[in-house]
Order: sequence, then C-alpha cells, then structure tokens
Amino acid sequence: MKRLGRLLPQRVPPAEPLARALLDHHRDGRPRRVTALRADGVEFEIETGEYFTLEGELAELDRIALEQARGRVLDVGAGAGRHALALQAKGCEVVAIDVSPTCVLLCRERGVVDARELDVMTLAGTAPADDDLGRFDTIFFGMQTIGVAGGIAPLRRLLAGLRGRLRAGGAVIADSSALREAWEGDESDRSPSRGEIVLETRYRRLRGEPFPWLYLAEEDLAEVAQAAGFGLETLGRVAGGEYLVRLRVANGASAIEADGAHDASGACGAVDAGDATGAG
Repeated sequence: MKRLGRLLPQRVPPAEPLARALLDHHRDGRPRRVTALRADGVEFEIETGEYFTLEGELAELDRIALEQARGRVLDVGAGAGRHALALQAKGCEVVAIDVSPTCVLLCRERGVVDARELDVMTLAGTAPADDDLGRFDTIFFGMQTIGVAGGIAPLRRLLAGLRGRLRAGGAVIADSSALREAWEGDESDRSPSRGEIVLETRYRRLRGEPFPWLYLAEEDLAEVAQAAGFGLETLGRVAGGEYLVRLRVANGASAIEADGAHDASGACGAVDAGDATGAG
C-alpha cells in the first residue's frame, strides 16, 4: 500500500507543479517540462529553460522592460527570479514576490536579496500603512503574470488596488497577449472575457489544483486599465502576439501623494547585455 501511495497522483496548490520543476532544474541543471491542461481539453507544455534566461521569443520585451523599470521595484510572480536578478544587477531595489514558497526558496538560492511569499491579489485590499511592503516606483508583471487576476473584473480591482502601492509618478509594467486558441472552440467570440480560462498543471506525480488565468488583447487591457484609473502606453510588441505596456495613473501622479518628493530617476543604473542575459 505504501508503494502504491508513492505512485498515485498527488494534489498540490496550483503553482507547485511548475515551482517544483523549476527547483529541480536549478539544482541539477537539467531542463524539465510541465504539462498544462485547459479545462476545455487543450493541452500544451511549459519548458523550464525559459525561466532561467532572458533570451528567446520575449527577449526584446524583457530588454525594454528592464530599461524602463526604475527605483524600487515589485517583481510579481518572480518564479525562478530571472527578472529580479537582472534588476538587482541594474542597481534597483527589488522585492520579489511569488505565491509559491518553493519559488521563494528558489529565488533566494539564486541570489534574490528580498524574496517573499505573497499573493499579489491580496494587495488590492490592503494599504501600505498596514504592512512593511511599502510603495514602489515600478510594479512589474513579467511573463504574462498579470494573467493571475483570472478575469476582467478581478483585474480591474487589482489595478485599482495597486494605485496605492505606487509612488508619485510610478508605473505598472506588464506584458500579455490575446488568447490564441478560442476557449471552448468559440472562434466568433471576441469579447474581453474570451481570455478568461481555467488551467491545471502537472509535473511527475504532482497535480496542481485548477486555477483561472487571463489573456488580454491590447485594446481590452487599455479598457480595463482606464476603468481602474490608468492610462496605457504600448512599449513594444513581438511577432508571436505578445506586447509590453506601461500603465500610469491617469492624472500623472500616484493616488497616494505622501511620497511626492521621492525621485527615483537614476536610481537604477543601466543594465548591459552581459548583466541581463541568463540572469534569472
């Protein structure tokens, strides 16, 4: 019976299959594959290698994002820490957060100075005065991490809540893409909610609990951002359909003006290709 128990699938939190695969990759240097299964039956694979390098299809968007990030940076969904490490090398003060304790451990092992276990969705209902997280000049969602909101309405609430986490003049930087393959096969659906899907990930015996995820076209994200009090500026696009945007509070200042005197310009030095490539 004990042997059988070791062979049966094990249910774990949603992020843990990928997190465990990343940790295994880090510790023995061998890339892993994680299976992702949509609730409508569409299946694809996630390669762990892309989490340890800034090369690949999104390299241009990563380069622009690192150039635009400044001051004190919140790296949301840090994963293996590739962006956090590059931002540290650039001279930024980085707080890397991830919902997975395994990813937090991995970030620390790889040299991320400040890595914390935290679900960004909880920040929408808290104020900086309530904790030691504080405010930021840049809130960064890399590798389409903004999709963690799971839906249009939750994303609107999240962005509205993050306004209070920005210093005066601060910005949210994020990348995303429209959903390539229609959810449940409805090719005629072009509404923003088309990108609201449900995923489950699998690695070895680990079966993650299902979780919602969101893909958004640029025009849809612009609409959601506007409803949350932000203006959107597109910083870059790549051939695969991914795009990078910067969101600033519509009036050009943070909703919280207490840090208005703070100046983050020049707080992060320029990062060269040697610092960024393969950094995290």
